[in-house]
Amino acid sequence: MRLRLFLINCAAILLAGCQGWIMDYGQPAEQFLEKDLFANGEAYLGKKITVKGTVTKVLIGPGEPKVFLQHGIECRFGKFKKMAKSCKVGDEVFVDGILKRLEEGEALLDPSIFRDPNAEFTPLRK
Repeated sequence: MRLRLFLINCAAILLAGCQGWIMDYGQPAEQFLEKDLFANGEAYLGKKITVKGTVTKVLIGPGEPKVFLQHGIECRFGKFKKMAKSCKVGDEVFVDGILKRLEEGEALLDPSIFRDPNAEFTPLRK
């Protein structure tokens, strides 16, 4: 019985993926100012990063909440609707997220969460 429960838990973890754990506990692989992400971010695809930027749009609707930063950076907040609602256009924010896509003028952090603005922030400069 215990073995069966253990196997069910392992299967659930594998099916759900481990990115939630990375978001909660993992340190970002790198930190970026939004203007520098496209020039220096490719090596960080699939990794947790921090982006400091200015909010240009907030979408709270029937679907997944999204916050957009300057330079075409989309941040998906999943089930954190209240977190996404907490910001307004023009706010300067720090976003932690997994860099899923980085193309000319378009980046995606998914999943994303806001980060404590008082936490250490040392952006990559190349």
